Order: sequence, then structure tokens, then C-alpha cells
Amino acid sequence: MISLVLYLLFSLTQSAGTQPYDSAYSDNLTIHPQDSIAKYKQLCVDAYLAGNMDDYKQHSAKVLAIAQANNLPEIEVRALVNVAIYYQQTDQYEQALKYYLDAADLVGSMTENSTTLVYLVKTNLANLYISMGKYDEAISTAKDIIAYAKTQSNPEQYVLVANNALGTALINKKEYAEGLAYMLKVKKLATQMDRKDAIIIANSNIGECYLKLKEYKKAIDICNETLAQITVEDSKEIKSLCNLLIGQSFLGLDEPAKALANLIKAKDISETAGFLKINMEAHQYLAQTYEKLNNYENSLQEHKEYSQAREKYLKSLSEAERLELEKESEDKSSIISEQEKSIDFLSQEKQIYLWIGIAVLLALAISTFLYTKRRKQLTLETEQLRDDKELLENENGALKYKLEELAKTVQEKETAKSSVTSKPSSLSKQEQKQHMQNILDYMETEKPYLDPDIKQSDIAQGLGMSVHLFSEILNACFEKNFNNFINLYRVDKAKSLMQDPKFEHYKILAIGYEAGFPSKTSFNRVFKNLVGMTPSEYQGKVFSGA
Repeated sequence: MISLVLYLLFSLTQSAGTQPYDSAYSDNLTIHPQDSIAKYKQLCVDAYLAGNMDDYKQHSAKVLAIAQANNLPEIEVRALVNVAIYYQQTDQYEQALKYYLDAADLVGSMTENSTTLVYLVKTNLANLYISMGKYDEAISTAKDIIAYAKTQSNPEQYVLVANNALGTALINKKEYAEGLAYMLKVKKLATQMDRKDAIIIANSNIGECYLKLKEYKKAIDICNETLAQITVEDSKEIKSLCNLLIGQSFLGLDEPAKALANLIKAKDISETAGFLKINMEAHQYLAQTYEKLNNYENSLQEHKEYSQAREKYLKSLSEAERLELEKESEDKSSIISEQEKSIDFLSQEKQIYLWIGIAVLLALAISTFLYTKRRKQLTLETEQLRDDKELLENENGALKYKLEELAKTVQEKETAKSSVTSKPSSLSKQEQKQHMQNILDYMETEKPYLDPDIKQSDIAQGLGMSVHLFSEILNACFEKNFNNFINLYRVDKAKSLMQDPKFEHYKILAIGYEAGFPSKTSFNRVFKNLVGMTPSEYQGKVFSGA
């Protein structure tokens, strides 16, 4: 789901906007006396429309400095909002929230001209809630804004942005019919206000609603209308998104030949501009398109590039994750499902290749073998992940005793039953049990997992056994490899730290390092896989007492 939002930038009064900078403060602020708020206000707007967010922040900060130096609270509020928009647009949600709250506090201390500023802050705050995945808060705030706007003489811009926030929140909640109704209102208002930027954003969101509602022809028409309106200066993101939506719609109509050109455009534009999610989805739907066109070689290539693009996208989410983005990202099971579909497709079509020649047959046999092997590996990983989650769900028992119980269960399985990655152990059950107990005692007393650089050979040396024997015991007793085994302890440690009041004010990154994780990315990924929620979500759950 890729939905776009509108912001309220500088909307200064004429007197404030043209007020010159006081030269008495020039030494402190290193700004020339002839500079004015009006100058930087225009530079802010120009930079934002050009997509140059660094310049946008710099100019907004200049206005903020001028306002603070000259005791201009109204302008200071608007500048704080603009700086918050910068942090929001660059996925730094905690910083954005801080500036919005500073703006709200300043408005609360004002005695004049504060009502309009309250709703300026609220309007943009509604968009922040959407970015943070707090859709109900966004909807409530937007409705409050619309009610306020009805009491004003010129409410159009507030109503426009609030309706856009409502529609965007509902689309993200997958309530597409309701979201569509609000986006149509946005388009109508934008047309009356002659706001081309808002019309284009509304059209792209309308197209997405039509696609989700399976009204494919309407989605194609509205996206083509949008593409006809977009100029070179307009958003490349919307251009790539509309091409993606058209391609998806043609696939929905079972017209893959018509989908191909638009999907390729979406892929090329998003790849060049760095729109990771659009690029990922373009590869995904190109794979389906080539499959329907019986171009199996290109289909397999797009499946491969989809996996690579998806990894890049997920990594970007982990790095950007602060107040927790990403309620829309797919989890590990989605990849498994997609790859299994590709493998099934190859199996069903295998007979066709028997008539095409020895070379093609050999290539297909190799591909089938590799995909089958990968499917088995993914199936095993899924089962192990499910077992690991169950181990960590009961927070009353110590991990050591849970692993002892797991080992008993594993040993009770039929010896004839084997898995892809495990081999029958050459050790007796009594020998296995003794080595297993030594390993668990060592993990409990020495806590080697707290070292982010620990290696399998380091623990084996500490236990006085070979790496091969250590690996064999982990496999035979727990059905786990070294990384899965170590990560169990690290996640268990992280959970206990977040439950400890002494660590209540620790940041998520600090908790991860304390638990032995080498990076925030690995901490977020492993914790989400094993607990079913991100560290931020879990910490919030602990604080709320849920």
C-alpha cells in the first residue's frame, strides 16, 4: 500500500511574512541584516516543491532562528511545523513529534491568534499519525479539524488536507470504499481551489482504491488522467506509482501484454529515483506478467530481482524504524508463499519443456532441483521459527528449562525421522544428554551470547569440545543451528531488560546492544521474527501493562 499525503507549509500573515530581520541579532545568527522572513519563506516552499528536503530544512531553520531572536511566536510556531515536516518526510518520527509538540506548547502559551495555529499543528500531526501507523488517531484528529473548519470564513485548505488524511488513513486500514469517498472529496476541493498538486495526489490514491476494489478499468482511466497531468517538474514517485497501478489493473483484467510496458516504466523510474517499495512491487508483478506470457526465463529473473528488492526495502524499514513504521510490510511467510507458488508453477509446466530440446530440459531440471531444495529449506526454517516463538511466549519459565524440555521432545521422536539439514547423531542418547547439559550450564553461567562478536568456535573452545561436536549437539538435541540458538538467548535477554524498570528509559538500540545484538537491524529483524512484534511495540506493551 503506497498512499500519499498533503502537508500545510508556511501560511504566514502578510505583516509577519514581510517583516524584515532585526540587524541587532546578526552577530549571533550569522544572517545578513537584509535577509527577511519573506525571503526564507519562499525559499522553503521552492525547496519543498523541488523535493530538496535538506535545503527545505535549512531555510525553515533560518526562519525559526529569526522568529526566536525577534520574539515572533506565531512565525516560530509555523517554522517549528515546517521543521517537523522535514523530519516526518525523512522518516525520523520521534524528531518530528518533538517539533510538533514544541509547536503545540508554544501555541498554548499564546493569548492571541492561537486558534488557527492549533489547527495548523493538528492538521500536520494527523499526517504524522498516518506515517506512524496510528490510523485511528489520525482519523479522530482529521474529523476534529473538519468540524473546526466549518466555523471559519476560509476553511478550504484545512478541509482539503483533513479529508486527505482521513482518506489516507482509511486506505491504510484497507477500508477502500470509505477511503475512496474521501479522496473524491479531496479531488473536488482541489479542483475548486485550482491545486494541481493536490489533484494529482488525490488521483493516485483514487486509482489505488479502484484497484483494491477490483474496478480495474476505472483505475486505469484515473491513472492515465494523472499521467497526462504530470510534467517533468512533478513527482516522479506519483508517475512510477501510476504506472504500477495501471500494470496491476491490466493483470487484474487478465491482459498481461498491456500490463508489461507500464510495469517496466514503474520499475525503471523507481529504480533510478530510489522508491524501494514501488520497485519491489514492480518486480513482483513483472514476474507474474512474464509467467502469463510464457516467458519463463524473464519470470524467473524477475522473481530473483523481486527477492533482492524486497531485502533492500525491509532493510530500509529497519533503519528508519523509530516509533514503528511498517505496519504494511510483509513477513517472512509471504516470501515463502511467493517462492512456493513459483516452484509449483515450474512443476506443472515441466512436461512442456520435454519437447523443446535437451538444453532447455537440462536447464529446467536444474532450476526445479534448486527451487525444490530451497522450498524444503524454507519449510524447515518456518517450522523452526514457529518452535522458537513458542519457546519465548511463556515468560514465566527460564529459557534453560524450556530448552531442556525441547531436547526431551526431540529425543522422543522416531530415530528414523530426519530433516533436510539434520543427520542421525553418532552419539548415544546419554552422551547427547551430558553434552547438552554442559552447553546449557555454560550458556547460563558464562553468558557468551552477550558478546556481539562471539563465534561458534569460541563457545566450543570454552566447552572444551570440537566445533563439529558442538554443532552436532545443537542439531541433535534442539534441531537448531548456532545462529538460531544464540538468538534465542539474546531475544530472551532483551525481553527481560525491557521488563526491568531499571531499563525503562533505555532506547531500543541500547537494549539491543545490552542483549548482545551486533546492530539495530539484526535486533529488529530477529526480535520481530521470534516475538511477533518489533522491540518498540513490545516495549510499548510492557509500559502500558497490556
